[in-house]
Amino acid sequence: MQTHTEEYPVWKWYGVKVLYKNLIGGNPNAEKIDENYEDHQIFEESILLIKAKSFDQAYEIAEIKAKENEDSYINVYDQVVNFQFVDSLHAFLLCEDEELENGIEVYSRFLHISKEESFANVLSRYYPEVIEEEKDQIRKSFILRNKDFN
Repeated sequence: MQTHTEEYPVWKWYGVKVLYKNLIGGNPNAEKIDENYEDHQIFEESILLIKAKSFDQAYEIAEIKAKENEDSYINVYDQVVNFQFVDSLHAFLLCEDEELENGIEVYSRFLHISKEESFANVLSRYYPEVIEEEKDQIRKSFILRNKDFN
């Protein structure tokens, strides 16, 4: 005998972590290069809030939404930036309630680290943005807060 929930799967809230990459094409305009210019790869992790009936469906919906977020634009150095979805990385069941409560955990992950590794090494390896020198922090704050970069 099937129960009500087997006949009608319950919609649940998931957090799905997706990964994007900024593919930068062309050479920068030499006249516009300043102290904020960096020649490196940029990836973005994003956690999407998805309502679905299963983990599989949450991944499917997240990938569709992530692809809808893809974009192209010209950066401040006159280079073409293609913001592209790369992959969905993780999914996390948030709650089965219809409404989300204030303070609900959106995502978590466990880091399995050797007991010998220092806390400073953990920070530099997994969260380098929190230990940069002041000059680097100023540059990163500029990039994060500059509307042209967001």
